[in-house]
Amino acid sequence: MKIYKRYFYQSDCYKAGRIIKPIGVQVHSTGANNPYLKRYVQPDDGRIGRNQNGNHHNKYGGNVCASAYIGKQADGNVAVYEALPWDYQCWLSGSGHNGNANRLGYIGFEVCEDGLTDRTYFENAVMGKAVLLTAYLCQEFGISVDNVRDHSELHGMGLASNHADITHWLRKYSLTMDDFRAAVRYALEDGITVEYIDCDVVKGLYDAITTNPGTYLNLREGPGTNYRSIGHIPQGAIVSVLEDSLPEWYRVSYQGETGFAMAQYLERVDDPPFQEPQETEPQESDNVPISKELLKELSAKALNLYQSLSKLLGE
Repeated sequence: MKIYKRYFYQSDCYKAGRIIKPIGVQVHSTGANNPYLKRYVQPDDGRIGRNQNGNHHNKYGGNVCASAYIGKQADGNVAVYEALPWDYQCWLSGSGHNGNANRLGYIGFEVCEDGLTDRTYFENAVMGKAVLLTAYLCQEFGISVDNVRDHSELHGMGLASNHADITHWLRKYSLTMDDFRAAVRYALEDGITVEYIDCDVVKGLYDAITTNPGTYLNLREGPGTNYRSIGHIPQGAIVSVLEDSLPEWYRVSYQGETGFAMAQYLERVDDPPFQEPQETEPQESDNVPISKELLKELSAKALNLYQSLSKLLGE
């Protein structure tokens, strides 16, 4: 199984960095008809597509962040994206009267729902990738399959808020979480091998030059002047624009630091259009023919040189 690693560095959840000892797996689905990863996972790695609305989970001020997301890439292939290190507490379960499952050590992932009528997608995303990911986490952290729960089960244990997922999706195909756990056990018998694909080298949308009137432009932690300045971008410097969905603030990268800068002081720099090299006409002197007299003279010099060399070699 492939796991694409796209850590949510801009999320408050990642920045909190609360370490857990994994004891269980929370299987969760998004509850919205949008199976594409780009709705939740950003920035685009060239495979998932760009979220034009800025309503993804990798941003400041968000109160939801899963450990991983399963859904469709732009080409329709179902993939797994890891958003947090597995031993980071995710923000997914909410709290019940007995506590918070994620805080106690449940790794939680989201499956991007569709209209719940596409059996092929259900088999690929839920009974395919979600089962394999769960089995892999149980294998890596020694988690008992009995501690694999969906959100509604955790709510019944007093460890999560009241949601019906992912049971409501399983019921569409006459399945239960017990069937899901049975599939996880079968996968564990075979063993799970994972190939990680690093997507954390972010390719910008385009370059921009800073046009601020002062000597520098603040690079801030979040999209607003109320966020702390984490660096200075000199006037006339080139930055890489990573996201421009907000009207007043762009997320940019400058000298390895990522943050937000005011959009009004960023002017896009487009690459110059490619131009075919132009053929040049030969100069007039290039076309001057060799006269017969000059040709005879050159031939005579060549003959004399040959005869001299032959005589030296013969001696």
